[in-house]
Order: sequence, then structure tokens, then C-alpha cells
Amino acid sequence: MFVNFSMQRILLFILLTTSLFAKDIIAVLDLETIGLNPGEATILTQRLTTKLISIGKYEVVERTNMDKILKEQKFQKSGCTDSGCAVEIGQLLNTDFIVIGSVNKFGSTWTLDARLIDVALGKGIISAEFSAEGKIDILLTTGLPSIAKQLCDIESSKSVGTTGTI
Repeated sequence: MFVNFSMQRILLFILLTTSLFAKDIIAVLDLETIGLNPGEATILTQRLTTKLISIGKYEVVERTNMDKILKEQKFQKSGCTDSGCAVEIGQLLNTDFIVIGSVNKFGSTWTLDARLIDVALGKGIISAEFSAEGKIDILLTTGLPSIAKQLCDIESSKSVGTTGTI
């Protein structure tokens, strides 16, 4: 009887511990683009995913798993740029949150915008933005780390001047 009670306590402790430290699950949709080619957008989306994983606040659904699940459900994610569509994808993937966003060029200024959508509530809960003048490389080196930090609710710079300083 004593062993049984001890085992129950251990199992209860394990259950409580794992639920306390469980991370919310998110998926990152392809960034919508204006002024970039699809290959550049894919690179930027992959880098955003990598940055979110490295911060460690969320458990991020891997792109191959996401694509596989959506293909099995016969769901086309191309053109999904609004929160309603994002929520539908989040429900199919069984995620807590989904990230949607865009990367654009206006004159010589690059902009990154992203939103963290709560799948259960069906609305955005965190928005992130970054803008900088110059070459596209600034998005990879400075912009996406800034966006990832903002989406994780970590203080970050939202723009960079032409000299490259923050």
C-alpha cells in the first residue's frame, strides 16, 4: 500500500512539473512579400523560425511537419494572410499560436511586420515591426532577430538608421 501511495505522489509530481514547464506551441506561416522574390521570402521565414526556436519561449512546429499535416488535410496555405485563415491553420496543426507577417520594400526602406495570433481567441495578441534603409541583408541580420524578440515579448529595437546603428 505504501509503494502504491508513493508511486501516485511521484506520478502526480511529474504531471504537475511537466504541465508547469510546457511551452505553448506555435507555427510560422510564410511571410507575404512585396518587392522580394519567393526564394528570399522563404529564407526570411526560415530565419524567423530559427530565431524563435533559439529564444526558447515556444515550441515551434517544424516546416516539414506543418506542410505534411496541411497536405494531408488538403489545405492550401498559399495566400493565407489574414487572422481568420491563420486561425484555421492553427486549429488544423493543433497549435496555441500562429505567426503571420509580411516583408516589403518601399523606396529604399525595408519593412517587416508580424503578428502572433491566439488560435483559441481568434485574434492577434502581439504585433511586431521593424524597418531599415539599405540592403536586404539588414532584414536577416537585424530585422528578424528584432521581430522574434518582439513576438516573444522581449524588448527590441524596431528600426535601424542608415548608418546601421541601433
